[in-house]
Amino acid sequence: MIRESLNNIWMLTKKNITLYIRKGPVLIFGLLFPLFMIISWILGRSITLSQIFIGIIAMTSFFTSTAVSPVILPIETREKSLERILSAPISLNELLLGIMIASALYSIIITSIIAISFIVLFPIVLITTPLSLFFIFLGIILMGILGSLLGLLLSAKRTDQTSDIMVLMNLVKFPLLFIGGIFIPLSQLPAGAAFIYYISPVTFLTELLRSAVDQNSMISSEINILVLCIWIVVLFIINHSIHKKTMPMRFSEIGGKQMKKMMMMKKQ
Repeated sequence: MIRESLNNIWMLTKKNITLYIRKGPVLIFGLLFPLFMIISWILGRSITLSQIFIGIIAMTSFFTSTAVSPVILPIETREKSLERILSAPISLNELLLGIMIASALYSIIITSIIAISFIVLFPIVLITTPLSLFFIFLGIILMGILGSLLGLLLSAKRTDQTSDIMVLMNLVKFPLLFIGGIFIPLSQLPAGAAFIYYISPVTFLTELLRSAVDQNSMISSEINILVLCIWIVVLFIINHSIHKKTMPMRFSEIGGKQMKKMMMMKKQ
C-alpha cells in the first residue's frame, strides 16, 4: 500500500515537472523576475559578498519555490485533467504531494546550483565548514518545501486562469519578501520594528543563512530550523483542509456529481 502510494506520488511529480517547468508564468516569476530584482538590488550599492550570497540564495529559493505549485491546478482545471487523475486510484494527499515535490525539486535544484557556484568561486570569503554547508542546504530544502506549499495553498482559489492565482501570489509573496530580512537585516532594525519581520518565513531562512555564512544572526540556527518546520506542517494541514473542500468544485458539471461521489468514497 505504501509502495503504491509512493509510486503514485512519484509519477505525478514527474508529470508535473515535465509539463509545467517551461510554462510562461514559471519562467517569468521563477527565473526572470528574481534575476532582474537581484541585479537591481546589487548594482550601485556597497554590499559585502556574504550579504550578496544571503540575498541571492534567499530570493532565488523563495521565488522558484512559489513559481510551479500555483499554476498546476488552474491549468489542469481548465484542461479537465483533474477529473481523469482523481478517477484513478489517487488520493488527495498524493495529488498535493505530487505538486509540492515537483515545485520543491525545481527550487532546490536551481538554488543549490547557484549556492555551489558561489561557494566554489569564493571559498575564502564564505564560511564553508561542514556545519555551515549543512545549514545552507537544509535552509534551501526547507524553503523549497515551504514555498511550494504556500503556492499550492493560494491555488485553492477555484479558477482556471493562472493569471488570477499569480496576481494573488504576488500580493502575498512581495510583502513577505520585503520584510524577510534580506534588504535590511534584523540586526539593523530598532527593537520595536523587528517583530514585523517575524511574520515572514523568509526571515528565518535569511537568518539561518546568516548564521552559516557570517555567524551574525539574531536568531539561533536551531530556532530558525524549528520555525521553518512548523510553517511546513501548518501549511500542509491547511492545504489538505482547504483543497478537500474546493477540489470537488473544480469539476465540470457533466462529471461533477460522479467525482464528488468518488471523493466521498475516498474520504471513507
